[in-house]
Amino acid sequence: MINIIGLGPGNLDYTTKIGENLIYKSEVLIGGKRNLDSIKNFRGSKIELNSNLKEVLEYINSNKEKQISVIASGDPSIYGIGRYLSQNIDKKDLNIVSGISSLQYIFSKIYIDMNDLYITSSHGKIPDFDYILSHKKVCMVTDDKIGPKEISLEIINRNLNKTIVVGENLSYLDEKITVGRPEDILKIEKFDMNVVVILDEK
Repeated sequence: MINIIGLGPGNLDYTTKIGENLIYKSEVLIGGKRNLDSIKNFRGSKIELNSNLKEVLEYINSNKEKQISVIASGDPSIYGIGRYLSQNIDKKDLNIVSGISSLQYIFSKIYIDMNDLYITSSHGKIPDFDYILSHKKVCMVTDDKIGPKEISLEIINRNLNKTIVVGENLSYLDEKITVGRPEDILKIEKFDMNVVVILDEK
C-alpha cells in the first residue's frame, strides 16, 4: 500500500494520529529533506524527494509490495503532491491521509471562519488577480516570485479596500502573523515561508 500523508502545517504535534502510526509502520519513507529530517527514530529507508519526481514515481510503481509512505507538508490534496500521485498510481494501491493545512491553521489563528473561502496558489503560474480579488475572502499559497508584497501592489493598483494577513513559519516557534493594509505590508523588508489571506474591509 502507498500512503500519502499530510504532516500538518509544520510542527509535528499537528500530525494526525493515523498519519503518525502509518509512518512508523512503513518500510520506506519518501519526502522533502525538511520533512524527512523531522521524522525521528524511523527504522526503515528514507528517499529524498526533490526534482526527481518521475524517478520516485517509477520506484513506487515498481515496489508496490512494500509499505511506502510519501509525506508532505499540510494536506497533500491542497496544492500538494496528492494530485500528481493519484493521477499516476492505481487507486486500489493508494491511501491518502489528510493533514491540517496551513490555510486551516491560519484561519484558526485569526478567528475567522473559512466559509465561502476562495483558495488559490501562485506556484508555477501567473495568478488572475482581477478574478482573485473579486472574492471577499481569499487564501493564497505563495512562492518566491509572488508573495505578500506583489499581492499588495496588485490590490493598490486596483484601488481596493482590503486587509492582508501574512502567516510566516506557521506552527513553528518562530511563527509570525502580520495583519495590515497593503501599504503596511510593503513597508516590511522580507517575509519567510508564508501564506496570505486577503479580506474585504468591513
